[in-house]
Parts: sequence; C-alpha cells; structure tokens
Amino acid sequence: MKKPQKPPDFGRVWSDYLDKYNDLANKVNQKDEESEEIRRLIRKYNEQEYIHWDDLRRKNLPYDPVTFWFVIRTIRSTKYREIRIGDEKFPFCTPEKFQKQLHRIDKASPASFDWLFGEFPSAANKQQYLINSLMEEAIASSQLEGAATTRMAAKKILREKRKPKNTSEQMIVNNYQTISRLKELRDQPLSRELILEIHREITQETLESESDETDFRTTDDIVVGSKADPTKIYHYPPDVAKIPAMIDDLIMFANEDDEFIHPIVKAIILHFLIGYIHPFNDGNGRTARALFYWYALKHHYDLLEYISISRIFVHAPVQYTRAYQLTETDNNDMTYFIDFNIHIISRALDALKEYLVHKKEEETESLSLVEQIPDLSFRQAEILRDFIRHPTRYYAISEIAGKYKVSLPTARTDLLLLEEKGKLKKYQDGKRQVFMYRTEARR
Repeated sequence: MKKPQKPPDFGRVWSDYLDKYNDLANKVNQKDEESEEIRRLIRKYNEQEYIHWDDLRRKNLPYDPVTFWFVIRTIRSTKYREIRIGDEKFPFCTPEKFQKQLHRIDKASPASFDWLFGEFPSAANKQQYLINSLMEEAIASSQLEGAATTRMAAKKILREKRKPKNTSEQMIVNNYQTISRLKELRDQPLSRELILEIHREITQETLESESDETDFRTTDDIVVGSKADPTKIYHYPPDVAKIPAMIDDLIMFANEDDEFIHPIVKAIILHFLIGYIHPFNDGNGRTARALFYWYALKHHYDLLEYISISRIFVHAPVQYTRAYQLTETDNNDMTYFIDFNIHIISRALDALKEYLVHKKEEETESLSLVEQIPDLSFRQAEILRDFIRHPTRYYAISEIAGKYKVSLPTARTDLLLLEEKGKLKKYQDGKRQVFMYRTEARR
C-alpha cells in the first residue's frame, strides 16, 4: 500500500497561489452559474464526501487542484473541533454525510433487534447470535494482529472451551473472554487501571514478557509497519516520555461530558487515539477496538454487541490502515478515520439485517422439522438443521453445548435423541464421542 501524499503546505507556497486562492474564494459568495458550480463541488468534497488531497489531486477539476484544496481546507477549518492530547492537536468535524448514518445508529440502539426486524424469531436465536457475534469479533480482531487460525477452527476452540495450544489460539480466547465482559465494566469511568486491565486480559500469555502485558511500553524501539514488508513504516508512535501525559489527557477526554460529542464519534476517536499513542509494546489494536466497544456499550448502544466491526476490517485491511494514514498525513484530521469507521458500522448493521432475514427463514425450516418428527424440541430441530447443512462435519458434544449455550448433559441428550431417531450417527474419536449426519436419513 502506497502512503497517501501529504497535502501541499499553504505557508510554503503562499506567494505562488495567493492570487488564485483569493480569486476562487471570492467567487464562492457570488450569485452566478460558475459560483454555484464551485459551491456544489465544495459541498460534494466537504459534506457528501470528505476527500483527502491524495484523492482530490486525481480528480478532473475545472480549477487548479492546489488552489481548490486550499479553499475547501479553509472552509473545513471553520468547522473543526479540536482535542489536545499531550502536546499534539487532533481536529475533526462532522460533515453532513455523518448525520444520516449516526441517526440510523441512534435509532437502532438500544432497541436492538426489534428496530431492524420487528419481533425477533426467538430468545434462543438471539442469545446464539450474540455468542456468535462475540466470537466473530474476537477472531477477526486477533486475525488483524496476526493470529493464524481459520474462523471455523477458532469457533470450534471457543465452543468446546478447549485450552489454547499456541499463541494464535490464546489471542482469540483472550479476546473472546475480554469482549464478553466489557458490559460488566461499562459503569466504570475510564482510568489507567481499566486500560491496563483490558490490555492485560487481551494479551495474557501471548507476549514475550509478562511486563509487556501489564505495563505501558518503556522504549521507543517500536514502529507500526506492514506485516508483509517490514521496511514499510506506516507510523512512528510518540516518544515514550510523552505516553503518561497523553494517556491522562485521553482519559480526561473520555470521562468529560461538558461539550457534547456524539458517543459513536467519541468511541471511534478513542479507538484512533490508542492506535496513535501506541502505549503498549503489543496488543494496541486489540485494546483500541475493545475500548471502542466499551465506550459504545457504556452509552447504551447495545446493538453493537451483535455486530463484528473487526470482521469487516479483516476484509478491508488496506482501507483500515489507510484511514489512519489519511488522518496522519493531513495534520491529524481525525475526520477521515471517523468517516471510515461510521461506514463500517453501517455495513455491519446491513449484515445484521441480512442475518435476521436469513435466520427467520432458518427458523421456519426448524419449525417444519418439529412438525415432521415427533417429540422433537425446537432446539433439537435447530441442531439437526446444522447437521443437514454440514453433512460431512463431525460435531463433538462440547461444541454443540457451546454453540447452543446448554450444559454438556443436555447437549448429549439432544444428540443421542437425534441418533435414536435415525438422523445422526455416533462415532468414537479417542476418548470422546462425535456425531455426524446420517446420510441415509435423507431417504
């Protein structure tokens, strides 16, 4: 990925562009056809989009791109809000395009599933989806940091509550356990202790030194770069001496409510700032995304429990990294990063709605199985439907127990009943029993 080109420095080329700038800026307020077109372009690139210089310079504009950039940048500066973290400034604004998306998120929470789909099919399905979503977020957030485990294998580990065998598996288990308890922590104010606690839980037994799990970094020999090409450096974190003051300012920003900032925007800013400060030797990304969820849940955006933002990041890692870089190359304007994340949340809400439609169809199938097979409970019908959809997979009792959030004896009873009815076949896999769909059952 090529780093975005930094915008031209107006201070350095002032004399070269001043006349052109004044001419274009004066036209903005005139009442003729050309001025109307200038205003349309300014609104497009400031409000409907939020364009960076690296993209603007490639547009086929009717005006000199440098001059036009200075005009739209001047207008942006009048709308900035600014956060001071340590001795650095982080401006941002909330263009028109954010308002519709934030309104949609506001409507969706805390109403959860009902807002999206009317009455949710069943409480059991709702609980199952919550568990699945937490798993997806834990897996994807770990994969973003290099965990080399497939989604299917990782879910199997979590459902069976198996002890991790390597660092990748440990990362996923840690993430799942941490994210699962964020709701318990949401009533606490942000503090150094809370940040360290979340980081410790996420990174335990995955780092070279135990002190890396429990303390902020103490050296500057850390950079953020490409995992594929170590020579590509994306970010040089602040000097270690600045970390305490920056963390204190971040905590103050998170806890203060004198000046209203939309909670989702504020949660995204916390995500960005942890990534920017990079206070730990490792685990910064996972901690940043966990703090995003913590802050959103703290402000009762409960629907976000049911969506995995990191899963979309995994499929768009270049855009995720570029969102950071757009901000850093344009005087720390966090609007670019906020823009990307709001878009990702909107996509995740769309995915949730698609899931609910799909789940309704699946529940109809399960109800049909209940009617067809005597003495079958709805949960047992859902379990059977899983086997039908994956006829070549083996399922352990512990995996079914984990997926449907029931005890091991209950899961065993369900599977043995389905075997008794001729729908499943039981095998011995070492010391454990596993079950597979009986293909003859189709006849």
